[in-house]
Amino acid sequence: MPLDELWRQSLNLLPEMILAAAICAVILADMFAPLRLSRLVCGAAATVGGAAALLALAGSYGPAMAQSDATLFEGMFVRDGLAVFFKLVFLLGTEAIFLFSLRSREVAGYRQGEFYGLLLGATLGACFVASAGNVIMLVLGIETLSMCSYVLAGFIKHERVSAEAGLKYMLYGAVASGVMLFGFSYLYGLTGTLDLAGMARFLEMRIAGAGAGQAAYQFLPLVLSLLLVLAGLGFKIAMVPFQFWAPDVYQGSPTPVTAYLSVVSKAAGFSALLRLFLPFFGDGAGQLVSSAAQLPVIFGVLAVVTMTFGNLVALRQTDVKRLLAYSSIAHAGYLLMALTVFSPDSVEAMLFYLFVYFLMNLGAFWVVIVLVNRLGGAEIERFRGVGYKAPFLTAAMFVFLISLTGLPPTAGFVGKLILFKVVVGAGVDAMRGGALTPEAWAYFVLALIGVINSVVSLYYYMKIIKAMVFEQPEAGAAPLAEDGMDRLYAALFAVPVLAFIWFAPILALVNIYR
Repeated sequence: MPLDELWRQSLNLLPEMILAAAICAVILADMFAPLRLSRLVCGAAATVGGAAALLALAGSYGPAMAQSDATLFEGMFVRDGLAVFFKLVFLLGTEAIFLFSLRSREVAGYRQGEFYGLLLGATLGACFVASAGNVIMLVLGIETLSMCSYVLAGFIKHERVSAEAGLKYMLYGAVASGVMLFGFSYLYGLTGTLDLAGMARFLEMRIAGAGAGQAAYQFLPLVLSLLLVLAGLGFKIAMVPFQFWAPDVYQGSPTPVTAYLSVVSKAAGFSALLRLFLPFFGDGAGQLVSSAAQLPVIFGVLAVVTMTFGNLVALRQTDVKRLLAYSSIAHAGYLLMALTVFSPDSVEAMLFYLFVYFLMNLGAFWVVIVLVNRLGGAEIERFRGVGYKAPFLTAAMFVFLISLTGLPPTAGFVGKLILFKVVVGAGVDAMRGGALTPEAWAYFVLALIGVINSVVSLYYYMKIIKAMVFEQPEAGAAPLAEDGMDRLYAALFAVPVLAFIWFAPILALVNIYR
């Protein structure tokens, strides 16, 4: 490759290059800064680096859209609207975690270079996942994200629960990665290529040239391979039955790390799913989709089991972080509903809900961080009477939890409405001459189960508000007082959650993927 072409393509990697430079800057800052200033200096360096990457991403928005679906480095790296959207979520989420960490007492008292460096490294891996056009790039991005996340989960070394969280996360992750790689090896054997789009094109040609019975026979090994890959990607998004790590890791990790895993890591898992399955969602993939009837059924079953398991088990939780872990599992189920419909509208619904989930979930975790700082723990019983001492934070938490439930007037309501609309619309399209078909019944039942699960979730979300507002604090409970920064951070998430009931701006952002 000529040097000028290599340089031009390298500039397209500017956000990732800035993140890599920020990692080096944070490590150097930690080496030379006094211990008492380590947190401030490293946090500031990481925040500035993340902001610079965001600006670089915004600067590349126009050219990226002008060169739709451009590929770099022989197809390894994809530069398109989908990548821009996910990188925006990753970088905004990471910036929020930097700000949270600067005010969290859980990660104080350590040299901070490794903490902020690992967060930047995990985000760099997530960005590579979003732009992966090749299996090798996808796996490298996932493993970079995972390795950094394992260390972050066990960052508080002197606490047994944190060390246990890191160990469990690593062991589950290692097994899931091995199974995923096994599945990718089968996909490579079936298609003869590591290019993600090339795999779909090859399979479409093979199935289009075969008879109906032969096509189904050829598609069986593909489904088995995809199930193995889903074991690894399902681990990242906490999908049943690969969710066992989530409650213990969410509870044992420092709360800023838990917030990071619940938003950035989960979004990275869904970006990998879309990179793998997006070729199935275009108008030109009709033959492949019609032959792949097993895929909507598989995703439908996984969606129902995941959302139902997450919501039912969350009912019995007494720790807020653990409760939000099961809530995160349930929301993975809602998002999986979109993958039962092979259409561009379903991708739009998933991206819209992911962006809304980013706002409401990070907002809820910010309130939890403040309360853990002041109360010394995340058990719901510690939150008794907080509403009388911190009314602004309580009101903000109410907004976030109502939005997570999917009730108006919040953006969460719009997100679920669009998700359910896509599923119901698929059911209507599956009707023949106004008569219900088994496929139409399946879509209608899936939407109904989603609505019922949303109703169930209201109970355990309101359990938190009940403790904060309607119960008296424990005798001798520590005093709690809000400060200006607590209110500001909460408002930065609560206001958009309420304002984006007018959803046109988010929809315009989401539509850059098309």
